[in-house]
Amino acid sequence: MLHDPPAQRTVLVPAPAALRPGEPRSIGPFRVRSRLGSGGMGDVYLGTTRRGQQVAIKLIRGAQLDDDEFRARFRREVRAAAKVRSRFIANLIDADPDAELPWLATEYVQGPTLAQALAAQGPLPESDVLRLVVGVAEALREMHRVGLVHRDVKPANVILGPDGPRLIDLGVVATVDATRLTLTGQPVGTPVYMAPEQASGSRATSAVDVWALGALAYYAATGNRLFDGDHPAVVLYRVAAEEPTYDDCPAYLRPFLDACLVRDPDGRPSLDAILRSLGVPDPAGAGPPSLAPGVARGARRRGRRRPLVVLGSVAAATAVLGAAAFGAWTGLAGGDQEHDPAGQTQTTAPPALQESGEPAQPSAGPVPDDAGTAGDGSEASPWAQGTERRLADGSCWLVSVDQVQGRLATLTLSCDQVGTSTYGNPTPSAWLRIYAIGQDGTVERSEPADAGAQDTFWALGNLADRAPVTTTVTLPDVGPLAAVAVQNTDSVGWYWAATP
Repeated sequence: MLHDPPAQRTVLVPAPAALRPGEPRSIGPFRVRSRLGSGGMGDVYLGTTRRGQQVAIKLIRGAQLDDDEFRARFRREVRAAAKVRSRFIANLIDADPDAELPWLATEYVQGPTLAQALAAQGPLPESDVLRLVVGVAEALREMHRVGLVHRDVKPANVILGPDGPRLIDLGVVATVDATRLTLTGQPVGTPVYMAPEQASGSRATSAVDVWALGALAYYAATGNRLFDGDHPAVVLYRVAAEEPTYDDCPAYLRPFLDACLVRDPDGRPSLDAILRSLGVPDPAGAGPPSLAPGVARGARRRGRRRPLVVLGSVAAATAVLGAAAFGAWTGLAGGDQEHDPAGQTQTTAPPALQESGEPAQPSAGPVPDDAGTAGDGSEASPWAQGTERRLADGSCWLVSVDQVQGRLATLTLSCDQVGTSTYGNPTPSAWLRIYAIGQDGTVERSEPADAGAQDTFWALGNLADRAPVTTTVTLPDVGPLAAVAVQNTDSVGWYWAATP
């Protein structure tokens, strides 16, 4: 199994409200079904695509509509948010920043927010706090990877979905060079979850999200907030000027809070360091060859056919927790992060694992019955086009790369666990990563920004059944192609040949 399903918490979630007279019945290509809520930037609606996929649509209203600077910034941030794909984010589906009333649509995630869950049932148990931290940290890591800072990580912006936590409200994200303040001169975000530098009006770097992750974990474990006050301005002052106190936090969580809730942003650990301390692999942005070359070489040495495997994120973190609770976090303070001039956290590479004899191999996928099939799925000997393979033991994903014409790849994919508590109705682009491998060794991950007119992969909605789906995706330009690689979000995958 790729990850442990979250513990089920029965929480009554308010039903969407019926549309009122004068409210839109359609926004862009979506049919509006009901109202989900309202916020400082506008209204949020529940909509559906022509295929029936549910989406949450934020419709921008208010004084900012007449602000050309706001529209330009919103346009930039929508383009940046389109690059983020994670199963722990309500991913962006579509947007029109140039409409009379700008809007953006994200995946709709069913479930209570963290705030609703705690209000109904109180603090989360230790295992659920861990899952929350891992999921939100992975979501933020993907955002930071493309130069985005969320700035408003809080309980109301985390949904406890059927397949794990999901970070929502990408409408407040900013690029690292974004304007510091809102039109009213107030910092963007929610005071009690702001970092000190954010509360004082300084530029919000990726480190503010690390502070917010600590504040979020403290709230999830205790039901309390780091700072109190009768007015937001009082809270804002305390955040900017006072040290946080969390003496009532569980012992297992204290090392994590000690690391994240450091007033100096340069003293906070990177998200990579946090996740690595829990056994979660480093980001796969560099592509399959850099993830586990030793694993692939070891597999070929033994003549066994193995996918490129790294430990599943939440499962691995749970194993670490079972062994030493959150004690792995005791070494995070003053971690291995560096901050570049743009404000992004950079992480130095971890030391290589020391091998003693032949390195231990991770759990492998099943050895295929058709032993005569050309290739073994490795970079050096990729599968032939049209070869269907399960990405790993326990994975629901069955994938084949059927054809590559120029930069356009045709894939067939399916999930044979659609409708289960683990997978629900998965959106392929949130679970799968596709890479172009150049003949010179260049590796680039396909992104929505690469999409051409013939692309269908990024528009695929939630899978309603287990039937295979044929889809196309434009690959990034890496020169002459050697292979196409497909991985899931746990960095498990295979290579397919780029030529028949």
